[in-house]
Amino acid sequence: MNISKQVVDDVNIVLSLEIEKADYVEAVEKELKKIRKRVQMPGFRPGMVPEGLVRKQYGTSVKVEEVNKVISDSLFSYIRDNKLNVLGEPMADETSQVDIVNDDNFTLKFNVAVAPEFELKLDKTVKVPYYTIKVEDKMMNDQIEGMRRQYGSTVQVDDVEENDVVKGDIAELDENGNIKEGGIVASNATILPRYMQSEDEKKKFIGAKKLTSVDFNPAAAYNNNQSEIASLLQKPQAEIAGITANFRFTISEISRRQLAEMNEEFFKSAYGEECTTEEAFKAKVSDTIAAQLATNSEYKFNLDAKDALMKQVGTLKFPEETLKKWLLAKDEKRDEKKLDEDFPHMMEDLTWQLIEEKVVSAKEIKLNDDDLKNEAREMLKAQMMQYGMSDLPEEYMNSYAESMLKDDKQRGQLRDGALARKVMAEIKSAVSITKKEVTLEKFQEMFK
Repeated sequence: MNISKQVVDDVNIVLSLEIEKADYVEAVEKELKKIRKRVQMPGFRPGMVPEGLVRKQYGTSVKVEEVNKVISDSLFSYIRDNKLNVLGEPMADETSQVDIVNDDNFTLKFNVAVAPEFELKLDKTVKVPYYTIKVEDKMMNDQIEGMRRQYGSTVQVDDVEENDVVKGDIAELDENGNIKEGGIVASNATILPRYMQSEDEKKKFIGAKKLTSVDFNPAAAYNNNQSEIASLLQKPQAEIAGITANFRFTISEISRRQLAEMNEEFFKSAYGEECTTEEAFKAKVSDTIAAQLATNSEYKFNLDAKDALMKQVGTLKFPEETLKKWLLAKDEKRDEKKLDEDFPHMMEDLTWQLIEEKVVSAKEIKLNDDDLKNEAREMLKAQMMQYGMSDLPEEYMNSYAESMLKDDKQRGQLRDGALARKVMAEIKSAVSITKKEVTLEKFQEMFK
């Protein structure tokens, strides 16, 4: 086996493989002997089929299979030994026509796309902003009210407020405002006024008394959201499509979440036995909000750091023709026109991937099972933060991580996430960070 390399340009090479019979004949003969031992043919005992018959029936397919193995193994070994940073997979040259079936010796050519070379400067000359979001009074008040509602109790009341849960019977009305004969009716329906999108319809319920009726228009109240209306009327969406009629809602029950008192019992329930004062409680609330906001700050920093390094590297030259051929061959259903549209964005993603690889190599980043477990724990913490839950039991987080590691697909996702996290940590420690405190409103404006 002889492999030679022809450099077409900085990102394209051609590998020529000169394959001789000696490179594969031993493997072919070995495989044919295995087949002869197990093959069954009428008139012959197992293992006693004549060699000539076995060769005649299986020789060609075995030869093709073994030659392909030699090609694959040789290409992989050459790429590995010569440390070629290959993009995609080698593509057989269309001009390289061989007859594997009838020829014993042949030469194959493969077009290989290689990653472009570039320099990456990762030091304090690279400046990246870091936006810390200020914990404002409104955030504190909203968080505390939500927690008081969570730890409060449900009571029955006689008149409706916006945050109440209202239950009752609902019936469709005719054009004259009377209950329609044969119209839609539902018992024990539920309405939450705060979720109504029409303020006019919502106002009809605010202040309404228990055992009284409210005439309203569901289509207007929920802005024609078919899912919401179907849930209210307890009907499949197909049966209520296009409905615009008014309905009468007769209130049978009004439930209100009574807020927990700001006392020691509440503080302990929210944050544990050591939290006994309002001052300590509010400090915990502030820390919780800050931790939630820090996730947004990290996300913005990652975007800005990525943008800074992408601008530094600039537009790289990629082997576009070879990559497009590989992508189309890899997925026969891929639309060529759509590929042309998506290709610039794909090259941006590939540029960042190459930057990450350079950081991994320069900083000698490696992953182990502990990194994957920590990534799983961080994913769980981020999910629970959305529900205001910050203090999760260690046993629960460890069990969650272990279950994710057992799934190959999830393990792969954890590996990608953990690697990206480590890469960004190295970038963060290397660049110059300018911290800026902003309000949530100003922060959100940065994404518009």
